[in-house]
Amino acid sequence: MRRTKIRTAGVLLGAFALVVTTSGVANAASFSYGAYEGGGWGSWQQDPGSDGEPGDSIQACDVKADGWGIEVRLDIGRDGDIDRKVSTRGHPADYCSGWASGDITPEGTPVRVWVVKVNGSTDYHPVYKDGTA
Repeated sequence: MRRTKIRTAGVLLGAFALVVTTSGVANAASFSYGAYEGGGWGSWQQDPGSDGEPGDSIQACDVKADGWGIEVRLDIGRDGDIDRKVSTRGHPADYCSGWASGDITPEGTPVRVWVVKVNGSTDYHPVYKDGTA
């Protein structure tokens, strides 16, 4: 009887872990990722959004008046080449750039979204998050 309860608990725990893991994967298609030490973020929109955001697109948002802008760079295929860029350069804080988009094929192509603080020609601590088109 005790072994049956232990097996049942193990099966239920495994099922719960699977649900948590797969729900996280499903939500990872589109995301926003913060700049190092805050101040803004970059967004990746995999598919067209309900508010009119285009699919396969990036956007940069700067929310802190600290002299640093936010630049978002897209590396399609994760080959080290930057294929698309948006920036908040030249705009006061509390500003989001427009969306830079263009169809990426085939579906499932790996992408890397870089979020970088920028000031003049200086890049500060680039961070990235991987996704798929």
